Amino acid sequence: MGPKVEAACEFARLTGKKAVIGALEDIEKIVKGEAGTIISTEKQGIEWY
Repeated sequence: MGPKVEAACEFARLTGKKAVIGALEDIEKIVKGEAGTIISTEKQGIEWY
């Protein structure tokens, strides 16, 4: 999982867009924001729920 997180963080930093990590079979839920891990630069620190 480490390389995926690093790549997603770098993508978010370089583009200012959100990166999402999740299972392909959950793609519909991921798009709706109901599944997956979202990485963005909108907030400082770590936020989870």
